[in-house]
Amino acid sequence: MKTQQTLETLVEDAPGSAMLTPLVQLTTKETQALEWCLKGKTSWEIARIQSCSESTINFHFSNIRRKFAVRSRNAAVFRALESGAITVEPLQSRDTHEPD
Repeated sequence: MKTQQTLETLVEDAPGSAMLTPLVQLTTKETQALEWCLKGKTSWEIARIQSCSESTINFHFSNIRRKFAVRSRNAAVFRALESGAITVEPLQSRDTHEPD
């Protein structure tokens, strides 16, 4: 399965723990950075939003990757979603027209 192969290349699974995610303690800033990353923001954009430097955001992502034991930001977002550390907001319909 192509999707599964892609996910496996992003996530470093420990032997014998297929897709089991340990409980990870993220700081508020780390959680916010992941949420903005999920929405497609770059480190530069997240830094402006959080009123800090881009290197601070990159430091947060370095800690996040270490905590989730992954190599990439995308894998960290995947693990955060998988573990419930962040959630996806439901989409709201653009069509708000009610039938007459």
